[in-house]
Amino acid sequence: MLFIAFGFGLSALTGQLIALACWAGLVLLSQIGWAIKKSQIRRSPTIDWDSAASYEQGLLSVVHPDVADVIAQSRAAARQRDYELHVYPARCCCGHPENACTCMMRWSAGMLPLVGTRHAILLVGDRLMQPANLDVLRFVLAHERAHLKRAHMAAHRVSMIVLTGGAMLAGIFSPGPTIVASLAGVLLLHVAVSWTLELACDTAAVAIHGNGAPGYWALTRPVRRRRAAALRWWQRPLLLTLLLMHPPKAIRIRACAYVHKFSSTLTDCDRA
Repeated sequence: MLFIAFGFGLSALTGQLIALACWAGLVLLSQIGWAIKKSQIRRSPTIDWDSAASYEQGLLSVVHPDVADVIAQSRAAARQRDYELHVYPARCCCGHPENACTCMMRWSAGMLPLVGTRHAILLVGDRLMQPANLDVLRFVLAHERAHLKRAHMAAHRVSMIVLTGGAMLAGIFSPGPTIVASLAGVLLLHVAVSWTLELACDTAAVAIHGNGAPGYWALTRPVRRRRAAALRWWQRPLLLTLLLMHPPKAIRIRACAYVHKFSSTLTDCDRA
């Protein structure tokens, strides 16, 4: 919305040609800045990974041995993609009692590849790292590792460039009444790219560790209900913003079930 408004205002003040030149200059400067940032990080790393490793080992020393084995397997799989995976547990930050906790991250995981390095931070919820949840943990970690594929990372970066650049162009060239349509088009493109990447990671995880999607959603259902109940009436529509990044659970469960059934059928045919 800000980029569309900026493009619209710039076009109104300077005209479309000057606004278009400014747009091209901003795109060029952003790419130059990105390249400089990556170069600086490679020349002078800002993280002492040796001390980070000892800190990480201390945090994970209290987990169950079976959970530690799953994490070790995930690290080994990440190394096959030339990434060093650093795993940290996510704990409660809401301050509520255990049976009223609304911290969704405790039942989930998140991956953050660090720019200009071959290191990635993996935050795993402490409730997910329980011996009873090993199958779900394997599925979730496989999903997060799938984000480390170069094609996924490149698609995400290109989509951000296209979305921001396209939003500004929409503001420059769209007359006033069509601004809303331009905004809708940009949002739909963003949703399409995000959903495609997430579903691709889901299906990649299914191919490795079976269909863990139903178990994951069953595990997170109580905390999702508590989170929704804790929100005020005017805050609840904000949950819809999650759809900008992730498909609805019904779509994800069906896609995983289809891929799991299809892969099982192929396996049975190979055995026959």
